[in-house]
Amino acid sequence: MENFNLLYKGQEYLLFIAFIMMVAGLIKEHSLFAGAYAYIQKVFKSKRVIVALMSAFTGILPVSGRVTISAGMLDTLAPPKGSKGREKFGIIDYLSTHHYYVWSPLEKTILIPMAAFSVTYGAIVYSLLPLLIVSLGLVFTYIVFFVKEDDIELNTQKTHFKVSNVLRNVVPFLFAIILALKPVGGLDPWLVFGGLLFYYMVLTMTWDYKKLLGYVDFRLIAWVAIIIIMANFARDPTNAVKAYLEGSAFDISTVQGFVTISAIAFASAFAFGSSSRFAAITTILSLVYGVEYFVWFFALDYAGYLISPMHKCMAIGKMYFGTPWKRYFNALGSWILLLLGAGAVTLIV
Repeated sequence: MENFNLLYKGQEYLLFIAFIMMVAGLIKEHSLFAGAYAYIQKVFKSKRVIVALMSAFTGILPVSGRVTISAGMLDTLAPPKGSKGREKFGIIDYLSTHHYYVWSPLEKTILIPMAAFSVTYGAIVYSLLPLLIVSLGLVFTYIVFFVKEDDIELNTQKTHFKVSNVLRNVVPFLFAIILALKPVGGLDPWLVFGGLLFYYMVLTMTWDYKKLLGYVDFRLIAWVAIIIIMANFARDPTNAVKAYLEGSAFDISTVQGFVTISAIAFASAFAFGSSSRFAAITTILSLVYGVEYFVWFFALDYAGYLISPMHKCMAIGKMYFGTPWKRYFNALGSWILLLLGAGAVTLIV
């Protein structure tokens, strides 16, 4: 029975993805956000600024599954499937929704060490500032230097900004996000965006279920379902791994001990693909070996988490935008090197 539970645990996320895809499809096909985009472009004169603002907004949302919301929003700006520029949006989606773990006071990656070390939020963020700087720097660099204006598609021709259009077309989307916010409504995202989908169906008079299903990438749905199942089974023995790490007798003052425990930490975070698990591992190791190693272990475990095969966010962007694995590994490889470099510097200074 327990193994059976692991098969369906968390699968409601698939409904969430499907609803977001349908919502994004309706928004793009009917140009529902065109007026707002036209106004922003008139103010900032750059399509890349719109992408930067949107990725920044979706990246800081304290919503479960924000990578899916971000993907849906960015899809309204991305060129059609098959276009070369489209694959860059997978990287933007991933980078903009994952710096959150380094600074958000709502994330377990921040809350767990705060509680364990009995320190303030400001103290934790200050210690992680090197990791935050390189993370935000990478997002900015990618959008400015790797994304071109021609890679972004805005259907804003002959579109004028009207408050009534924004109230009718854009505000409901923002309201749905508010309802799903952890500190506000905290409602299940699949339920909230299911309701939003119904609203946009009424607004656009779209009742053809075949058309709606045409917006859904079922290969992505199937792949995410497999990843969720794999992750459920992989995370099941977490307590045993925690106990092993906590009772480890490795002497971190020696090169061999330092390398060994660092490798175990990275491998554990890589295997679990869970932010809460990597936060727990980081905190335990810091308590065992000293808080002076906190930033190093955080960077190490964070890196393992980012590229974990149990982490569904990469698969979502890869299949949503057709982003090749090579492009992901190039971007994430650079991020990991920056994180480890910043973490290593804190050991020296």
